[in-house]
Amino acid sequence: MSGIILPGQDKEPKPQGGIELPRGYGRRTQEKPAEAPAPDTQPAEAGTQGSTAPGASPGSQPGRQPSGRGPELLFPPQGARVQCPSCGTPYVVPVFSIIDLGANPELKAPLLSGQINVAVCPNCGTGGALGAPLLVHDPEHQFLGVYAPAELNQQDMQLQKAIGDLTQALMRKLPPEARKGYLLQPRQFLDWQSFVEKLWEFEGVTPEMLRRQRDQSELLQRLSRLVDDDKALEIALERSAHLIDQDFFSLLDQLTLLMRGQGQMDQANALLKLREKLLETTPAGQEVKARQQRVRQLLERIQGAKNRNELLSIVLEAWQEPDGQQMVGSLALATGGQLLDYQFLMALSERIDATQDPEARKQLEELRQFILEIQQQIVAQQQQSQESAAQQAQALLQEVLQAQDPRAVLRENAELVDETFLALLAANLQAAERNKATAAARRLRQIYELALEILQENMPEELQLLNDLLTAPDDATVRRLLKEKRSLLTREFLDSLAPLEAEMRQEGRADIADRIKSLRGQIALMM
Repeated sequence: MSGIILPGQDKEPKPQGGIELPRGYGRRTQEKPAEAPAPDTQPAEAGTQGSTAPGASPGSQPGRQPSGRGPELLFPPQGARVQCPSCGTPYVVPVFSIIDLGANPELKAPLLSGQINVAVCPNCGTGGALGAPLLVHDPEHQFLGVYAPAELNQQDMQLQKAIGDLTQALMRKLPPEARKGYLLQPRQFLDWQSFVEKLWEFEGVTPEMLRRQRDQSELLQRLSRLVDDDKALEIALERSAHLIDQDFFSLLDQLTLLMRGQGQMDQANALLKLREKLLETTPAGQEVKARQQRVRQLLERIQGAKNRNELLSIVLEAWQEPDGQQMVGSLALATGGQLLDYQFLMALSERIDATQDPEARKQLEELRQFILEIQQQIVAQQQQSQESAAQQAQALLQEVLQAQDPRAVLRENAELVDETFLALLAANLQAAERNKATAAARRLRQIYELALEILQENMPEELQLLNDLLTAPDDATVRRLLKEKRSLLTREFLDSLAPLEAEMRQEGRADIADRIKSLRGQIALMM
């Protein structure tokens, strides 16, 4: 099968040399094995408890250190290997010990939304907070707080020494003028909830608002387990009807995107099934359903837009609706931020500069700020997903390289054999060939071929169809495949092609993007 869409195949290297082994895997020469960084504490265990906050979703992935795509972290996280308490799967998560919001304000959102120092099993989805101490510095509010969970079971003297060490590590990185008195008396929190409530207090969020968010998060988890039991679901909805609102649907959508991004399609499909039922059975669902229809109509109008100014006018029209924020937010998320890009913001800025009316100018500026925030959220989610996948790929490659039966290990971890894993494998193979490390290159290529074989075996029917369509030798074959696989040509399949086409164009792969565009037209006519 061609590597046009199949993850990793387009990255298969040409023969070159050198080998860059993943951390923790030693070379066969006299060099010392590279060691993966580990936290000072014992390996953390992933729990099933943990609190969420506004914008968080149950099972959210922790914040990740950007890999060349964003600001460098003053205190990067360290990798910790955890074992799922439910299914026993081992995996690696990043653990933060210190966060300085002055140096890295981009960590505020994942911190407040409960995405820092949590673990989610890539196999079964079980997850929760990690019992790891965390020092947070917010210079804007002259706040230094430390979360020291009671389950650490440390003596007071040991605990105070650990807090002192963290504080000293922070102060060593701060310029002299920033070393103020409040840093000498960090506030100590024994439970995460009181810690995060204090942080949200600086944002104007009350404990009552947080409690409602927690109740909604817990309700979502309960409902997801009842999705196949209509009677139990009906009873649960009657008891908790007051919690089903627009925010609940936002939480549901965030969790669904997270599960799909992690490749946990069973959980994602269960959430989608729950969403469909709630759309039909709840007043908030009816509102969301109506908005979905309007967003779909908006997307059809946008696809017919001839230039950026026409696109801007359509978006402005939606922004001026009573639920303008939800409409534009849904539009941005539906297109992965591709439409409301830098060029769109440039056109919007020009419109702002040309607007004389103060009220109209203010409305345009609010739209620009809102789109910027949406883009930051999309980028943060993408970075978190990429960093999580990269660490899991590193751990899997190390295990496979050391295994006597690589095929068995790959089959046991088939859900982790994806584009990130193949890209890492391809990079190591390229380096091995560049340095003429023949034995290493041979083993890596064998593993690469095994991984492709397993990936193709487990590929969803829709993705298999897409690959077959894009690699078809002629138009007659395309028409035959579309006719034979007509049952797979759903609205969801068609909608998934638009962001894929945009991604291909952004990567400069215009020939593939044009083929996808042609497919979209043919599939639309068949529906």
